[in-house]
Amino acid sequence: MPVPFISAATLQELPEVTAQTTLAGAPPDDHPDRGTAGLIVHPRAPLPVLDAVAGTAFAQIRPAWHGTETWLPVIEQQPGWARVLLPSHPGTTGWLDVSRVTLAGSPYTIHLDFRAGELRLLRDSRAAGTWPATLGAAPGSVPAGRTFLLSCVRRAPRTAPVLLRLAVPINDRDPGLLTIHAGSAPLGEPGERSGIRVPDSAMSALQAVPPGCLVHIDTSPGEPSQLWPPDVN
Repeated sequence: MPVPFISAATLQELPEVTAQTTLAGAPPDDHPDRGTAGLIVHPRAPLPVLDAVAGTAFAQIRPAWHGTETWLPVIEQQPGWARVLLPSHPGTTGWLDVSRVTLAGSPYTIHLDFRAGELRLLRDSRAAGTWPATLGAAPGSVPAGRTFLLSCVRRAPRTAPVLLRLAVPINDRDPGLLTIHAGSAPLGEPGERSGIRVPDSAMSALQAVPPGCLVHIDTSPGEPSQLWPPDVN
């Protein structure tokens, strides 16, 4: 499918993808319980986000988010195109021209099960660690389904993250995002009171997880859900 021509002026007029933006025309995530093949992408320049392969542009996405490179998980592929999760609203997706992005792989998946009160880290679909996790926000305020790690905040290079920002808005502040942070951190610094508190050992293990990593959130009652097989062709 040919890539639709979009002028620089038209691109500038499109709303920017952010965690606080509601995007009209964005296709929803049809399979929020599925896993991925671990492919993540980084836009090398401001790019249009389309509602379908060679479809209509409804937003633009930029290469960086608050000083951190933008990396997005791929949930579907077609020749020349990648469908990605967006941070603008849980379950929002869009299509990108793969000739204009950098592709990489992430073997990690984070599974947050708020019913069991635990965080599980998977590497290549195998357990790499399980830790207790406490959600400070009301359970109903965090949507279930799949999202991703948006950015890591560190005090210095090569140190364990001070906090991990997920692509899940929790208020109207920018960047008012759901965060994972160490239980030893003072409330409100650096973590949000409504964030997810985990042991320091969990944060040390999570330092290997790159932005764009898939995060699966379980909040519903009943038996723990299992990630479905990857849906990336």
